[in-house]
Amino acid sequence: MENILIQDKGIITRVAIDYWNGLKGLFTCPREIWLVFLLKVMESLAYFSSVLMLMHFLTMDMGLSDEMAGTVFGLFSAAMSLFMLFVGFVADSMGIKKAMLGGLVIALIGRLAITFTTNPVIVYPGLFCLAVAFAWLIPLLAAAVKIYSNKRVQKYAFSWYYVVMNIGSFIAGISLDWLRSTFTDAIRFSFLGMDLAIRPLQMIFLVSVMTTLAAFIIVIFFLRDRKNIPEAEFNEKPVEKVEITTMPKPIDEHKSPWRIAKEVGSEKMFWVFILFIFLLVMVKMIFQYNHSLYPLYMERIGLKEWTGKLYAINPLIIIFLVPVMTAITGKMHAYKVITLGSFISAGSVLILGLGEGIIFVVFYQVVLSFGEAVYSPRVYDYTASIAPPGKESSYMAFSKMPMFFAKLAAGPLSGILLANLCAPEGARNSELMWILVGASTLISPITLLIGRKWLDVEKRREAGTL
Repeated sequence: MENILIQDKGIITRVAIDYWNGLKGLFTCPREIWLVFLLKVMESLAYFSSVLMLMHFLTMDMGLSDEMAGTVFGLFSAAMSLFMLFVGFVADSMGIKKAMLGGLVIALIGRLAITFTTNPVIVYPGLFCLAVAFAWLIPLLAAAVKIYSNKRVQKYAFSWYYVVMNIGSFIAGISLDWLRSTFTDAIRFSFLGMDLAIRPLQMIFLVSVMTTLAAFIIVIFFLRDRKNIPEAEFNEKPVEKVEITTMPKPIDEHKSPWRIAKEVGSEKMFWVFILFIFLLVMVKMIFQYNHSLYPLYMERIGLKEWTGKLYAINPLIIIFLVPVMTAITGKMHAYKVITLGSFISAGSVLILGLGEGIIFVVFYQVVLSFGEAVYSPRVYDYTASIAPPGKESSYMAFSKMPMFFAKLAAGPLSGILLANLCAPEGARNSELMWILVGASTLISPITLLIGRKWLDVEKRREAGTL
């Protein structure tokens, strides 16, 4: 027993030292790495706030049925993944700063459109703009982590990127219930001769408008393009026990989007990687259902006032657990870590099939968080590691591609499941709803395990078979 305690203490000490050295390594990076983290917090707050209340907005404020709302939600989410196929090339061609400003302009248009009206003629184009903006900014911010970090501390940079994303998600969760309980009446006012109104749910969208305006200020006045940063800033503060390597000199940033797309598509390694992402997609769909099913599920089982607080359990755990799990699994092979974590996350959904109640939701969120902390940051690191220099945004964007097909089906399926198994009135069988979702998510880890010898891009490249 004593030996076990000593061994555990040694592991904890090693993890703490490894993590601390990695964190110190981030301070050798340019200031832009911290600005990217801040932008990710703000964009995550805007994103999670919007998607958590979108099904509510469509059904309650716009009067759509569950099936129709699910279809709109699915089209919106699928469009986001579809546009990611193209915006990565544009971002790599434009340069990081111009690309971020372009994405923020589109995001602001979309957020303004859904904040001040429920007119479908305005709302639906607004959702289209939001889909483009999310598709633009999500892979772009992930690519920026690699661009502004040192190779040696890259895995810690992505670990912290995932942490700050969940800080934004946590803020969205804990503020959600407060906003809904505080703003219960519409706010009406006139602007440029127009009579406008912000409904209670739209107050949450207004928060996204304000974070977008703040992001403009940060990008315009403080963010520098990679080519304008001296190489010395990537290694000017040596850190004990951490060897920092300088970033490679930037490649030609003026390649056309079409040329970049052609180069990426001609790589055999890329297509094996895409198949790997395809097989991982079902377990990642848990988060899609968390946004389309979970909020209305909580409303209909009588836990409306707990929706945001219980949702916030997941990002709160992730904030503290991801850095630890990154340190523990940092020396393990990425593919194995991703497979293990996806098994845990997929299994978590089955907990909601045991019954309705706070205890089941809490247990589900805790187990989901543990699995997510194991595999999700390594997916970013894995993608960035195999991406050739100058094609980071393209690989990050294409890593989202398989979600298009899953989301296209998951949106309508969410509406059908809600209407038939968790309707606003009458009998319901929400346990069966979650069992069906959980069974579908287990497809991912099972196929990843079976096909690991062929699908592990990183290991095959090291062995020279790609």
